[in-house]
Amino acid sequence: DERVFDEIKWYGWFIDYYMEGGLLRDMFTNKITTPLHWNMLMMPTVYTVYELRYDLVVGDDTVVEPTYDPNCALVSHGCEPVKVISAERLVTLDRGPAVGLEIADVLDGKEGMTVISPEARECIWRELIVNKKGLKTFIDRPNTEQEYTFTRGHLEKMVLELDRLIDKYSSVPFVTKETAQALVDLLTEHRALLIEDLAAGRFRRMNKRSASMAPERFQGLE
Repeated sequence: DERVFDEIKWYGWFIDYYMEGGLLRDMFTNKITTPLHWNMLMMPTVYTVYELRYDLVVGDDTVVEPTYDPNCALVSHGCEPVKVISAERLVTLDRGPAVGLEIADVLDGKEGMTVISPEARECIWRELIVNKKGLKTFIDRPNTEQEYTFTRGHLEKMVLELDRLIDKYSSVPFVTKETAQALVDLLTEHRALLIEDLAAGRFRRMNKRSASMAPERFQGLE
């Protein structure tokens, strides 16, 4: 349960990484960081969370020059997404066909890509998703996701992280980008579901170590 709070931060950090084209940021503070610190963050089994602290490695008052992941230079057009889509929407009967067409439109005409004719695309979606004639997808798994539950603190932390992301990508310089607005739409939908869970009391008590054993950053969390 304690680790979930870190994973919530990583969720937002992962989105920032791609939406900002591979800009190096600290996953815990969201601050722009140095290549040295970034390389340490990429080795979480080598360093402890304490050893990765931004104030310890970089310094809170340090002016950091924005740096981008050099691996993005190896990707055509960099790491920034050309399209933001929802896998959850892709498999729904009402919105799935439209999402499938969006994916096809992005791939159509790209070097090395052979995309079927437009008139056949919705049929292919129906055969794959509705008639189950393709490979298995996440919707074919047993209902294991229903077994996961969260604490009130988890849900509240998720809402705060979504608030941060929604506010960021609704503002300059992202407000004019189609990808950013598609992301905001998805995040806003997810936020509403979390608010519903909080209002309905769909959460449980936190399973954690005793207060004396829990790391300081987890003290008091529920």
